[in-house]
Amino acid sequence: MKKALIIRYGAYGDLLIITPVLRELKKQGYYILLNVSNKGALILKDNPNIDEFIFHEDNSVACDKLEEYWDKLKAEHKPDLFIDFCESIEVNLCLAPRDPQYNYSKEERREICDKNYYEETFKWANLEVTNCDYKPEIYFSPEEIEDAKQYIKPDHYNILWCLSGSNKHKAYPWTEQVMEKIIATNDKIHFITVGDESCQTIEPENTQTTKLSGKVNMRTSMCLTGLVDLVISPDTGVLHASGAFTTPKIGLLGHTTIENITKHFTNDYSIESTASCAPCFRLIYDVNAQCSIDLETGGVWCQATGIPIKTLTNQIQKVINKHARERLSDYNSYKMSDM
Repeated sequence: MKKALIIRYGAYGDLLIITPVLRELKKQGYYILLNVSNKGALILKDNPNIDEFIFHEDNSVACDKLEEYWDKLKAEHKPDLFIDFCESIEVNLCLAPRDPQYNYSKEERREICDKNYYEETFKWANLEVTNCDYKPEIYFSPEEIEDAKQYIKPDHYNILWCLSGSNKHKAYPWTEQVMEKIIATNDKIHFITVGDESCQTIEPENTQTTKLSGKVNMRTSMCLTGLVDLVISPDTGVLHASGAFTTPKIGLLGHTTIENITKHFTNDYSIESTASCAPCFRLIYDVNAQCSIDLETGGVWCQATGIPIKTLTNQIQKVINKHARERLSDYNSYKMSDM
């Protein structure tokens, strides 16, 4: 059997972005070895298109020694195909401060970076495929699904809200105000908030929210994207996980675009920031040094001023009006056929 050795470290969303490529390589008959961190293996566990994981401990190899490390892997496994996805999205399409293009004008950056991450991943891998399904994949065990279902209220319209991504520029500062407006229109709305432990300080106080930040793991958060009626999330792993399912989703996109992230997702209602700085197509490491900060909320401009309360409230109501009846009437069976 042909053998493919694939390297991918990076964040949760980065791992999901390569899943269509894994699916295509498996179709072509490759035995797939995937060199990932423990975080990557956690997200991609049970994926039938991966034959073997090669675990890489974070920071175990110096950056200037990675090529040497990969050469050893190639010598050991003798792959017919080798693909290194490191920096295929970050740096390549989301510009790093060390890159001269980082300081180009916004329109120049748009010309370089306003491309779909899933499509560009195929190009990075030199795979030419017609009629490709670019949607990501994630797999859960029956036990994981049953565990996640305990947080669903069957007689409510369940909305999963991911409060933050990897940095402050992936957090929407008007969450509580939007929730209050939606709750005021419908007492059968049930919000579920997820995020890391630090998100507990920004979880809203209302009786119609189940607060799970720091209380469930990432796989449970991602599993919920296939069980709820609507997902609201910044550009982070939860949003990419929702792309694997038909669940309606609203991406809160500040530094990126619909073209970048959700173009191929089913039932996508994502919102792009209208702030003057957005989209910046930049890797953000330090929001205080790299971003303009809204004085009222302390949030970054692209989220605080570029996605107004009214805009998001109206979008949520639009999704509820369009999908509520079909979702609430079919709780026992919806989504499970997709998972």
